[in-house]
Amino acid sequence: MNATTGTTGSTASTTSTDRPRVTVTTSWDDGHVLDPRLAALLDRHRIPGTFYIAPRNLELSPAERLPAVGIRELAERFEIGGHTLTHQRLPRLTDAAAAAEIRSGRAELEAITGRPVTSFCYPRGEYTARQVHLVEQAGFTLARTVRRGSLTPGRALELDTTVNAYAHRVDGPLALRLAAGRPWRAARLFLSWDELAIHWFDRCLREGGVYHLWGHSWEVDARGDWSRLERVLAHIAGHPQVAYRTNGELLGLAA
Repeated sequence: MNATTGTTGSTASTTSTDRPRVTVTTSWDDGHVLDPRLAALLDRHRIPGTFYIAPRNLELSPAERLPAVGIRELAERFEIGGHTLTHQRLPRLTDAAAAAEIRSGRAELEAITGRPVTSFCYPRGEYTARQVHLVEQAGFTLARTVRRGSLTPGRALELDTTVNAYAHRVDGPLALRLAAGRPWRAARLFLSWDELAIHWFDRCLREGGVYHLWGHSWEVDARGDWSRLERVLAHIAGHPQVAYRTNGELLGLAA
């Protein structure tokens, strides 16, 4: 499968408007040297992914940043998305500085990969309406946030997600709602992000929608969660009724 074109799931059932009833997409942030390990898991399960890369990420040491050769190799199989040049918090910058970060990050990725970069992810999920406008001005057609708990993508330049490959301690009320008030089930969803991810996918199969899993390879590694991630990928992979797509391929499904 070519993950960039999202050919897996081409036989997925569709609605009368020719939209897939269930879509799976994944995205992975920052551009860390561990991204190829994560990409290998996606390859194993034939799941597309979008890697949002800040090529000169100031929050990573030079040794931790995925080098240009690694970015090019990822681009052969996956979508590469913009994440600014140095991963600065956009609302803290002037408009001119934010615009430069957004545009220069895209330009550097396109120079490295030789491919157009049309999807974007707001660093740390921090943005205002002003940055949305700057992202659009820079030529991006889709932008992902870090909002979770949705099976609908929302607006193209403020894309919502379903679940993060990380256990968030603020998710207690969400877990209780999803577990329909059953405390033991809620505890499992709250304590184990892989249980939460599987729960959301099974719900998506029943109800339809867009299932969006995202995370960071370095965070998966730091928490020893590779087996959890593989468990989730194995569970969501290979369903003939599901369309598997990159983030960029969600454009027709977003508002």
